[in-house]
Amino acid sequence: MGRALAARNLTLNERLDAAWERLMAQDDLGVIHERVQLARERDVGFRGAAPLGEPVNAAYPLPPLPARATILAADGSQVYPSIHAAALYYLTNIGVFVYHHGTEDLPEQITEPALFYSEKDVRDENGQAITNTAVNARRNVAELQMLARETWNRRNADSPLLAISDGPLLFWVGKDVPDGKRLEQDYLGALVHLHDTHASAASTYGQSASLIGYVDRPTSAFVVSLLHLLGLDDDDVREAALKSNGDLEGLADQPLMFRLLKPGERSAVMVQQSPQNKRYHDKGESYEIAFFYLNVGQSGAYHLARVEMPMWVARSQPLLDQVHALTFDQCQLMWRYPYALTRADELAVIRAAERTRLDDMIEIELLRNEQIVERSEKLESKTVRHGRTRYRPK
Repeated sequence: MGRALAARNLTLNERLDAAWERLMAQDDLGVIHERVQLARERDVGFRGAAPLGEPVNAAYPLPPLPARATILAADGSQVYPSIHAAALYYLTNIGVFVYHHGTEDLPEQITEPALFYSEKDVRDENGQAITNTAVNARRNVAELQMLARETWNRRNADSPLLAISDGPLLFWVGKDVPDGKRLEQDYLGALVHLHDTHASAASTYGQSASLIGYVDRPTSAFVVSLLHLLGLDDDDVREAALKSNGDLEGLADQPLMFRLLKPGERSAVMVQQSPQNKRYHDKGESYEIAFFYLNVGQSGAYHLARVEMPMWVARSQPLLDQVHALTFDQCQLMWRYPYALTRADELAVIRAAERTRLDDMIEIELLRNEQIVERSEKLESKTVRHGRTRYRPK
């Protein structure tokens, strides 16, 4: 295993050297845009990055930190439905943490649990229990909706607003999510709500509201895919050639960005090419999702994040600078991860003891309503195996 891993790393280092040489040679944005446009016109399934207006082989320094800002972060957790429990239900808990940067105001903590148990919530159209994927999708939408609501409620702040979501901003669902189309519409509605907050804060109070999605330790290869595209002849820009990254296959953007970016520096702002992002663009140009890579580490300790943002943020240099500076500062407070997002996760998490207590409460209420409580033998054996004893009311 050790020999195999060493050989693989050697091969990746060779690919990294090749990718670095290609990246350093990309000085003409016009040529890059022409090639990306060719891939779009031929509809060959290109999923790489396209630069907005900054050179892709440059690093952008850390801008000055705003004196004050209101930072809101949202995260969520869940209890999945189980056919082995006394009743079929699922629970979501969304936490929002509000951090007042540059002031002595105490942080704010908001939690919003929701219990779902009706047939329309816990079963699909075939009467089967909904999947964990469906619960995750509903929780993701609830996170952004709550983040949008709390940001809107603070639109009269006398400082910039920054809303932070955990993970990518592009949202889509598969066929195993019964209400997928409605969820996608609700998610886009939350994006619109956040944009309305920015418009209101800017017109009435001369302030701004930005949104980012923070992706820790990204494994994406958007820039590598762009370099592969740029290395093809025009006649070779076709679907078969873009199913992989050719001689750069297996290489992610992370090592390439570590060569390019010092701590505090960001990459160029880019847009991922995908059908999902095109739907966001079709909703309105302000909602297409852009991103940059950010080295949030300190000297000698590199750590890469991908910071995603809607186009109303990406096309505004003041907002871009605020996002860059505030995100890096938040990561220094918590050592490579946004402080506000860490606290939001702590608010949202549902611990095992809390879930056990919830199950007890549900069983008690079922008995009070003269319902038969019968838990599966599988669940009972797990309870014994993990050394827990459950007491039921008589």
